This record gives sequence, C-alpha cells and structure tokens, in this order.
Amino acid sequence: MQKEINKVLITGVCGFIGSNLLDYLFEKTSWLIDGVDNLSTGNKKNIQHHLNDSRVAFFEKECKDLTSLKEYDAVFHLAALPRIQPSFERVNEHLEANLNQAIHLVELMIQDKYYPRLVFSGSSAIYGTPEQIPTPETEKVDCLSPYAFQKYEFEKYLELISTRFPLDYISLRYFNPYGNRSFNPDNPDNAYSSVVGIFLNRKKAGKQLLVTGDGSQKRDFIHVADLAKANYLSAIHPEKINTAFNVGLGATLSVLDLAKLIDGDNFEFIEKRDGESDITFADTAKIREVLGWKPSMNIKEYLEGELIS
Repeated sequence: MQKEINKVLITGVCGFIGSNLLDYLFEKTSWLIDGVDNLSTGNKKNIQHHLNDSRVAFFEKECKDLTSLKEYDAVFHLAALPRIQPSFERVNEHLEANLNQAIHLVELMIQDKYYPRLVFSGSSAIYGTPEQIPTPETEKVDCLSPYAFQKYEFEKYLELISTRFPLDYISLRYFNPYGNRSFNPDNPDNAYSSVVGIFLNRKKAGKQLLVTGDGSQKRDFIHVADLAKANYLSAIHPEKINTAFNVGLGATLSVLDLAKLIDGDNFEFIEKRDGESDITFADTAKIREVLGWKPSMNIKEYLEGELIS
C-alpha cells in the first residue's frame, strides 16, 4: 500500500538534483509534474527533453510567487542556494533562498488549510564534524556555516509549526551528492559544486586537480539517482511520519583518494576552506528500515564508467 499521488510540484527543478528527480519520476510514475525554478543557478537545458510532454509543465518563478498548493498531492522542495562558502559572504541572499522561500510554502498550506506531503531536501552539513561515526539522525546539530544553519532552521520550523497545524513532511539530509549535471559551468558559484563534478571537469579540460587542505577530509558520496529514489519513496510512504532521514552511501572516501582515482598524481594542494566538516559518514539504518531505501551506486563504480567513456 502506498500514498495515492496524481500530481506533484518540484521546486528547483532545473538544478542538479531537481532535474534528476524529474527524470526519475517521469520514468517511474505516471504522475503529472509541475516544476518551478528562478534559474539563478539552475539551467533550463537540464529539463528541455521533457518540456514537449503534456505530463510536465515548467514555470520560471520563485517559490514566493506561488499562490496555492491545492492542486498537488506532494511537493518536493529542492530550490536553494546550496553552497557553503558563498553563504558566509552573501548571508541575506542565502537566507532568502534557503529559508524564506521555503517558509512561504508552509504559509500557503496554512492559508488554504491543505497539507500535501512536503519532501524537503535538507543537508548533512547540519552535523558539522560529528562525534558519532557513522552519524545517525540523533547526532547533535553543530552548524559550521550559514548554509547549514538555514537548512536546519527550516527543519526546526517544520517541527514547531506541526505542533499547531497538520503538516505532513519528511526531511532528507543529503550527504555528498554527485552524478549527471553536478557541475554547471554557467553557475558563478561552480567552484563550490560537488567535488566529484569539479574534478571530472578539470580532468576533461586538461587542468590539474585542486585539493583543499591536505585532502584527508572524508566524504560520503551519494549518487543523485539514489537521492531521487529517496524522494520518491518519501512521497509515496502511506503514513504521516514527520521525521528526518540521512541519505548517504554509508561509506567514505577521502578527497585526496578521490583525486588519485580520477587523475593519478596530477593534483596540487590549496588552502583549506573554513566551515566544512572533516568527515561525513551516514548511518542509513533508519531510512532503510522505514522507507525500504538503499543505495544502488557507489562512487568507484561511477568513476570507472565516467573515466572509460
């Protein structure tokens, strides 16, 4: 048994994860799918192959321009400025994108007294450098950047508002996503994209890879198709559970080892960035048990395919 869904909304549909989620839902379901994106970091080319299909509609707008969510059975909220370093420099811009736009969706639900399932794209950045390795959802919050705090703040708003209104939500705390479209050369913040995408792009361009710090920082890399599956399973879960799930591979690889896998010894070290965790390593027991989700792709298999092609 699963929750009945006919029509959904994807915010941030032209971005890396949003466009891959659209691909997944289009193939997996028969749902009608609306997408919105202000194109500040997303690229309409990412979804162009769907726009001639009657099941998909795209609207170039911001979340705050939406006036109702009453036609949707589920809302996937991915719209954000997902970059740690720029969030220190352009705080108000990131606050608007990562918190205020999300809050508007909740206010529309309250306004209409209509509460579709909200699947929120959160972040493992809220754990900072965690004490528990691998890290469960019960790990204390230790935000090291405004971006991380904004992601956690919306989770907390959902928790608080749901004590008064019947919100129906699931927060997915992504670890380190990679995969198709993870690097957008037209995005001015592309230096803060997935390190996997950055490294592959530099190798393709014949440039030396740049490893921050000593490269010992470890990351739990999760393929974007597995994130899409987690979103789908969250939407169709039959019960209202109002909770958060880690979404990661449940294994780590150092940035230095990643560089070596991609381009041997063709790398150099650059200054370490502040506000980034020393390790991300997901405990995924909860999402496996509750949603029946498990990852299907590991980073080494992915790189083998990318480097051969």
